Amino acid sequence: MKKSLACLVILLASALAVRAQDGQLSRFSLEAGTGWPPLHSWGFSITRSEKIALAELGQEAYMEGAFYPVASLSGAWRVKPRTELVLTGGFTWCHHRIVQYGVFGTDPAGKPRYNLKDSALAGWRVSTPFLSVVAQFRHIWNPDSDVNLYSGAGLGLVFDFREPYGYPMPMLTFLGVRYGSRHLYGFGEATLGPVATFFHGGIGWRF
Repeated sequence: MKKSLACLVILLASALAVRAQDGQLSRFSLEAGTGWPPLHSWGFSITRSEKIALAELGQEAYMEGAFYPVASLSGAWRVKPRTELVLTGGFTWCHHRIVQYGVFGTDPAGKPRYNLKDSALAGWRVSTPFLSVVAQFRHIWNPDSDVNLYSGAGLGLVFDFREPYGYPMPMLTFLGVRYGSRHLYGFGEATLGPVATFFHGGIGWRF
């Protein structure tokens, strides 16, 4: 985990150090987005220790109908008319239901016994979150147009907080579109990576 965090600090420092040819920081934008869940969340499963903790309460995870909220925050530095460097933090988790089993007495240790034939859905549970940090290069195809088209590629680190380390994952933006005023704009992207899969969109603000 320490090595992974050190890598992220280096990426952030590198992005902040990018300067235009006149020595000043390039124009900066903040973007807040959401989208379809990233690929690494699709394989989410309850760990053995989590299953044991739930079983102690007479509960079990019920994954049918589970969903994965997605949120992202990006900083984009315009370093050339056609070039942006982007640093994105992504956040997602699994929101799933819980099955509660009925009690029928206690065992010799005084703990309740649970009847696996007597079950009912008992609310929702939020999983341990996934965090991703991605450094990405964007190429803007038509910088002088009111509607910008762009593509991008980069590399990120994904952290599942149930594990002591992060793991790398590439990020591809096949095509992005953005439109708005001088400061406020909206964007939508066809993308694949640790932030979102297939679609990522939101709003941005140019400073």
